[in-house]
Amino acid sequence: MAQQLILQGSILYERKENMHKMFDEDDDNSWAEAMKKTLPKYRVDLFALTFNSQQSVYKMYQEHEGMGATNFWRVAYRNTVQVDFSKHSIIDEKNVYERDYLVVDSLPQLKWKLTGEYREIAGYNCRKASTIIMDSVYVIAFYTDAIPVSGGPELFNGLPGMAMGIVIPRMNLTFFATKVETQLPDPKVFTVKPTKGSKTVTFKQYQEELLKDIKNWGKDNMKIFWKAML
Repeated sequence: MAQQLILQGSILYERKENMHKMFDEDDDNSWAEAMKKTLPKYRVDLFALTFNSQQSVYKMYQEHEGMGATNFWRVAYRNTVQVDFSKHSIIDEKNVYERDYLVVDSLPQLKWKLTGEYREIAGYNCRKASTIIMDSVYVIAFYTDAIPVSGGPELFNGLPGMAMGIVIPRMNLTFFATKVETQLPDPKVFTVKPTKGSKTVTFKQYQEELLKDIKNWGKDNMKIFWKAML
């Protein structure tokens, strides 16, 4: 299967976040340790990416339950992302605390640096690449040219094949494919109705609102910003 070119199907991704790393070393030790005891070290959510050569939809498949104490850090993690590869456009539904946004814009252009390193993910031979997002956040990706669709989880795109793995060390966050199915997707899958009352914005407008909201949030403001922009 991994030797055949795949132009349609679905991929199940494991979104894994180290919850204990949310607490800085300079946090009050007693408070931080108490919080860690109430949380599992990792939060694991499952997302499904349905795709063909023209478009893709990425959305929640199964959510990790019982993590209510982490809501402050859990901004824009249930994103539903629609990508039109032919038009280079996106529709990205995000929730930031009590606000629902519908980001409608062109697909972000990422500049990738390919390396000579490889690893196997979900049975596919994947090549390593890297890029910088949000000016300073380093991202590692693993893509397979066996699926020659330039997509991936969230808004990651622009590689010579499908991104099967994403690692963001600064955010203690990874996305790795665990299963690939190659059936023809139902066309209805690519039509997603946004949440009623969502505010339609461009990426620039969304970023400006976020920066305005978090400017007085202290040392955690950029952590919130990175997650909300992802």
